[in-house]
Amino acid sequence: MILPKIGMRNIKTTLSVFLCLLLFDLISRENSIYACVAAVICMQNTIVDSLEKGVSRVLGTIVGGLVGIFVLFVVSEVFVVSEEMMIFIIPLGIILLIEICVMIDQKQAVVISCVVYLSILISKNRDGGYVLYTVNRVLDTSVGIIIALLVNKYVVMPERLRNFINSSKNNQDEIIIDVIEGENHIKTEDMDLNEPIKQTDETDLNEKLNNQKNEKN
Repeated sequence: MILPKIGMRNIKTTLSVFLCLLLFDLISRENSIYACVAAVICMQNTIVDSLEKGVSRVLGTIVGGLVGIFVLFVVSEVFVVSEEMMIFIIPLGIILLIEICVMIDQKQAVVISCVVYLSILISKNRDGGYVLYTVNRVLDTSVGIIIALLVNKYVVMPERLRNFINSSKNNQDEIIIDVIEGENHIKTEDMDLNEPIKQTDETDLNEKLNNQKNEKN
């Protein structure tokens, strides 16, 4: 059985989540889930992609936080909105959020901005007021993005391990090729062996027919 290869993106994503959990535990800070989610979303295959999308996602985090503050201000200070009405208002904020990301040419930031926005609006516990709560969520998400960027840049597969994986992959490819060629060789031999048998059967049939004709005559 050929085991699935665990890629570096898999390893880096796992390490990023671990570092987020460890950091938040060391500083006794809650809500590490926002940093972990951001780290998973931000991790890309290459450093260049991570840097480009990392900047985009930081902007998306800020946009999501600003829209979250705006919506909370409207429903808390301008209009007194019940919890039942929030079911209809929160999705409307998503429309505004996506349109803003499109207008500023940051489509890649839509997902993370929506995560930040929803984490702000759906939470029932906003200690210190909605402004401070929003700032904390933006900071938590930004920490996850930064950790993912640093891991993707500085965590590199050891050369010896890379050579081992490449050699193992080449060996697997050679085994598969040998198996396929072996099956084709067997099929070819089967065709060559069956051909004389078919000819012999046809010859025997013709001889029997001729013998029957001679007996009748």
